[in-house]
Amino acid sequence: MSKSVDELERDVEASRGRLDGTLAELQSRLNPTNLTEELTGTRDPAGSAALAAGRLSDTVRANPLPVLLIGAGFAFLAFATVRQAAERRRLRVLSEEALKAPSDASLPGNHPDRLEEKLEEALEETFPDSDPVSVRITR
Repeated sequence: MSKSVDELERDVEASRGRLDGTLAELQSRLNPTNLTEELTGTRDPAGSAALAAGRLSDTVRANPLPVLLIGAGFAFLAFATVRQAAERRRLRVLSEEALKAPSDASLPGNHPDRLEEKLEEALEETFPDSDPVSVRITR
């Protein structure tokens, strides 16, 4: 019916022993050396690199179109990056030149006294007297 205290203690000790064994096995499996060995199938790092290169080569031979598309994607990404960098350089040079150039306000034709006269000329050019819908501004 019910187990005695001694039997329960033995069961608990047995469970602890099994748990300790399981934990030790998990720790050995999660060791970095054992993980690389399981992933590559070899203990030698140079051998695993050669094995990985061989697998990559086999994958490329088996799937040339996806590899070509991935390569084209990387090439486009590199091209776009280089183009953006060149555009940034160009804009930086242009902005530096613009800062060095004299402003339009310093030009003799843009003197504040001449602005009214230039506005009159622009209106006359836009709406000449010969135009049937001519506008004459008088003051």
